[in-house]
Amino acid sequence: MANPKLEEKLKKVYFLEESIIPETVKQILESCKDKNETVQLQLNVKGYENRKDPKMTKDIAFPHVMRRDPSICVIGNANAQTVAEQLNIPFALVSNYEAKSLAREREDLIAKYKYFILCPDYQKAFNLRDILKKKKTHFMCQDASKLKEIYDSCLKTYRLKVKDWYALSFPVGHCQMTVDEIVENIKYGVQFLADNLKKGPQNIKDCYLKRTTGPNIKVY
Repeated sequence: MANPKLEEKLKKVYFLEESIIPETVKQILESCKDKNETVQLQLNVKGYENRKDPKMTKDIAFPHVMRRDPSICVIGNANAQTVAEQLNIPFALVSNYEAKSLAREREDLIAKYKYFILCPDYQKAFNLRDILKKKKTHFMCQDASKLKEIYDSCLKTYRLKVKDWYALSFPVGHCQMTVDEIVENIKYGVQFLADNLKKGPQNIKDCYLKRTTGPNIKVY
C-alpha cells in the first residue's frame, strides 16, 4: 500500500534549502563585472537514456523575470501594433512582409529575435514552421488586448526543450537581480523539473550554477 507521506517526502528537493545556494549566487554576483550576464543553472540527470526515454518540452514560469535582454518581437496586424507600441515592444507589421519578394526580410526578422509573440494575421506573411525551423520560441496571442499579459508572462517563462537527458540547463536570472530573486527562481526551476522527472529528485545527479563567462560552481 502506498505511503502518501513518504511519496510527498521523496518529491522534495532538499538541497534547495541549504545555504550553499544563496552563498554561491552572492559569489557569482560579486564577481560579475558585466551586469548584463546571465546566471545559468545546469542539472545532470541519472536514470534516463536518450535512446529510450521520450523527449520533453515544458514551459517553466518563474516567479521573477530572468532575462536581462528578452529579445522578443510581436508579429501581427494594425490592432496589435497599437498595443505593442504603447508597451514599447519591438513589433513587425504583417502587411510590411506579405510580398513574396520579401522572403529575405522575413528571414532576417526571424534571425534577429529569440522569441516571438504571434498575434492575429501573422500567418499572412509568416509560416510558423519557418520560425520553429530556426529553433525560435513562439507564444500565441489571439486577442491584442491580452498582449501585455502575455508579454509579461513571456518575460518570466523559459521553454525547456529536452534533447539530451544527461545535462539540462536553463537561465535563472541575470547579474542585475538580487540574490533573493535568483534563489527563488532556482528553487522554483529545480523543483519544477524534479516534479516532471520519472523518480523526482532521485533522478538529479548533480547541480551547477554559472554566469555567462564564469566557471561552473557545484551546489549539489
